[in-house]
Amino acid sequence: MIAQHTLTLFELLNNVRTTLKSAFNQTFWVVAEIMECNINRNSHCYFELIEKDANSDKPIAKARATMWAGNTMSILPYFESVTGQTLHPGLKLLMRVSIEMHELYGLSLNIQDIDAQYTLGDIAQQRAKVIAQLEADGVIDMNKQLPLPLVIQRVAVISSDTAAGWGDFKNQIENNGRGYNFDIELFPALMQGDSAAQSIISALEKIYDRIDDFDAVAIIRGGGSKSDLSCFDKYDLTYYAAQFPLPIITGIGHERDNSVLDMVANVRLKTPTALASFMIDRAANFEQLLTEKCNFILNSAKRKIETQIQFIEHNAQRFSFAVKSNLTQRQEQIANFEVRSKRAIRSYIDAHQRKIQMLGQQFQFATKMQLSTAQNNIERIKQSLKMVVNQKFEFERNRLQRLELTIDKYNPRKILERGYAIVLAKGKVVKSPTDVASGDEISIKTHGGVIEGIVK
Repeated sequence: MIAQHTLTLFELLNNVRTTLKSAFNQTFWVVAEIMECNINRNSHCYFELIEKDANSDKPIAKARATMWAGNTMSILPYFESVTGQTLHPGLKLLMRVSIEMHELYGLSLNIQDIDAQYTLGDIAQQRAKVIAQLEADGVIDMNKQLPLPLVIQRVAVISSDTAAGWGDFKNQIENNGRGYNFDIELFPALMQGDSAAQSIISALEKIYDRIDDFDAVAIIRGGGSKSDLSCFDKYDLTYYAAQFPLPIITGIGHERDNSVLDMVANVRLKTPTALASFMIDRAANFEQLLTEKCNFILNSAKRKIETQIQFIEHNAQRFSFAVKSNLTQRQEQIANFEVRSKRAIRSYIDAHQRKIQMLGQQFQFATKMQLSTAQNNIERIKQSLKMVVNQKFEFERNRLQRLELTIDKYNPRKILERGYAIVLAKGKVVKSPTDVASGDEISIKTHGGVIEGIVK
């Protein structure tokens, strides 16, 4: 059934606008988080505001908001100077707003002021929360505990490949006045914005895959606003960096405040060029240490050599005197020994000449006796050998005769002469009736001739 009184959509929304304006004719301080934020060319700023559940982090309220150009031009510069932040998603604001209702654009909030101190406190609170969580996780000092090499020569650098800070760092490293050679490799990453933290983590993961190729990791960036550097306070990035197995050195280009990444890093330096100088100075200090050690070793060796030379010269003099004295004694001993030796040798030779003559006579006699005995033995062996050979010949002759008689006895001719016959079939001797079949031709060989026949 159609109602007696109907409204157009415009009339309905106009009534809502009038009611809201009457009921909410004042401004309200509202806390909300920026979900989206855009400033057009006319300096009007358009927001999508959101509130999340404290426990589940799920959205529980959402509203559009507008800050007109007049307010934008006066509010934002002050806000940025106090907080060091530009308006960006994720930032929590305390805003003074009025409620607006438009028949075409719907409900929205008109932002008339922003409490910068609230946002500043929230940022500090979030930063403190990250630090507290890292301490609770027990990782905040892990990277600081890694030993830093005396010379940092192989460095993986995380930076934007187009950043001036990277160019300054590379130029200072490659053109250092001491002529040191450093092995520098860039792993490009975003260094500001919402995606920067994850981009840096991805670069660290690539470095981890080649961890044995590097001595340390340098994370560098030129100067910027606090907003630009807010990514270095993110929990995920700082948690990952704190546990990274290589020392991390930061040169992020801000002097006033340390980021959380600076706090967990092994070494924090204020700029990329300061980081380059740190590496060069560390190498120079090591070179100086080596020089000092070398000089100490050289001086110690020199003193030791001088002492030893003096010791050797002193001992040489003593040795020379002792040698001369000893040589004189030895010469006298040799002269005496020479005289005694000549006498002993002559006596020894005479005695052995006599002994040799006696042995020669004994050898001649013994040789004659052995020759005579050998001749007699040879004659006996000849007689024995002749007798053995004759016996062997006689034995073999008799055995041969016996073999001839045996062979003649089994000669087939002799067998046939005794009346026996040999039956052949197909050229083979028939030894059994099974060797032939009916109809086979056979030959019967007898002493008088061959008989041909057929088996029946």
